[in-house]
Amino acid sequence: DKNDLGWYSEATPKGIIKLMREGVITSKKKNFLNGKHICTACGGGTVEDMQWVTMNPSFELHPAEFVLDIRNICQNDNMKAINSAVSVDLTGQIAAESVGPRILSGAGGQTTFAMGAGLSKGGRSITVLPSTASGGKFSRIVPMLDAGTIVTVPRIAADTIITEYGIAKLKGLTQRQRALALIEIA
Repeated sequence: DKNDLGWYSEATPKGIIKLMREGVITSKKKNFLNGKHICTACGGGTVEDMQWVTMNPSFELHPAEFVLDIRNICQNDNMKAINSAVSVDLTGQIAAESVGPRILSGAGGQTTFAMGAGLSKGGRSITVLPSTASGGKFSRIVPMLDAGTIVTVPRIAADTIITEYGIAKLKGLTQRQRALALIEIA
């Protein structure tokens, strides 16, 4: 039932262009680059999706330096940055790149989008992750990150964490309140 959503993202994953073609994502209500779907990369769609993108004046590819600029991200009101993570500690530090010193991924735009969405009027930074890993053997909500783990989003920029057990809204909470909210969704 959603419509007139906006698109401003580092990547455009499969399924997004279909929503653009169907008019769910129109970018017509964006404050910054109104009516334009903005990203750095596009792919994974159907042939029809790629044909729709080709030479479409509403779809623009920009360099990462532009799209990942916090000053640009926050210009759109109600920006929602949705990212995944490997683990979150009880202070709210979000790790999306490594477990200890073992590198799993890069940061991409997660840090800048978390900060940009936090500065956007009505914006939110949302991190989603399963509560456990390895078939339930390990919790992804941990008392502290393993030594050597890269912090992708610092605790001061952590906003909303979601697992299958619920939602922890960390923004504005004390350290004790954050820990209790995260334990509830672990």
